[in-house]
Amino acid sequence: MEPSVEAWLAYGWADLRAAQTLYRAGHYAACAFHCHQALEKGLKAVWTRVRGKEPPRVHNLRLLAEHLNGLNPPPVVMEAVLEATPHYVTARMPGVPGGELGRYTREYTLHLLTLVEEAWQWCSLNAK
Repeated sequence: MEPSVEAWLAYGWADLRAAQTLYRAGHYAACAFHCHQALEKGLKAVWTRVRGKEPPRVHNLRLLAEHLNGLNPPPVVMEAVLEATPHYVTARMPGVPGGELGRYTREYTLHLLTLVEEAWQWCSLNAK
């Protein structure tokens, strides 16, 4: 495995563990942000492996997932991409449409975390 792939996976795994810890502690908006970060880094690990170069410095999960050189992510990954995308901004910026802290309920955040955990499995398998 290339060192850059390993680095993306290590940092993504750290974000996923942070998301799980934040969820258990009841910090749902912060959990949602780290879900986005974990998925972003997982997709960048796959990008690096299949394209043979560093991924673009973007936070657009859809762009990353749709440009994996013909490697088609399964529906659960695309669902996680669509669900997690807004949380890069909405989970940490007041006044952003859709960014009200009340949105991040225990139930919603568990749904998001579960999707991202499943997508992470696909990313980690396809990055190796």
